[in-house]
Amino acid sequence: MTKYIKLFIVMGIVGLVSACSSTFKSDVSRFHELPKPQGESVMIVPSDPAKVASLEFASYANIVGSYLAQQGYVPAGDGKADLIVELDYSVDDGKVFVRSSPSAFSFGYGYGYGYFGHHYYYSRWYRPLWYYGYYPYSYYGYGDRFNSDVRSYVKYTRRLNMTIRPNVDGAKNLFEGKVESTGRSNKLTALMPHMVQALFTSFPGVSGTTVKVVIDLDKD
Repeated sequence: MTKYIKLFIVMGIVGLVSACSSTFKSDVSRFHELPKPQGESVMIVPSDPAKVASLEFASYANIVGSYLAQQGYVPAGDGKADLIVELDYSVDDGKVFVRSSPSAFSFGYGYGYGYFGHHYYYSRWYRPLWYYGYYPYSYYGYGDRFNSDVRSYVKYTRRLNMTIRPNVDGAKNLFEGKVESTGRSNKLTALMPHMVQALFTSFPGVSGTTVKVVIDLDKD
């Protein structure tokens, strides 16, 4: 019996550690007719001309440039670039979610015990605080749920787009990539390194596919 108890404790600890691990998940879509790099020079530009002088854009361009260098590309410097790499990035205003966590006990018509799980739904109005709610029906009939609390939070959609094309007029794109992720943070400065890493995972990837990329942040 003692051996089994120890086994359950070890399994519980392993499960707890796994649950606490931190990851960054994103969906990566790629389309390309990109030949194998032959040391081509590249210049990175923003899709939005208003960001040309942006220090934020310059920071993100440096991150992308380091990954392009790993693929065999070189910066154009003062010379004419062979390829133009165009970047666009954004984060939306977020969607509000409300999470309800009822008590494990329910009283209504008759009595009984039951776990009601977690319920997710959208809300146009919310308060970012805990509060108690009234529910007209209980698990076994009708009545109240006691000690039920609701928490609201916002999830944002973050996007990164990158295209590569020859530096000639009228040239078609050789690569189109998009990264999309959702989460509670809208801080692109902290998230961009992970989004770029996701974009370049198995670069250039299988054309015409969308893959789920999971980055283990604990290993960084």
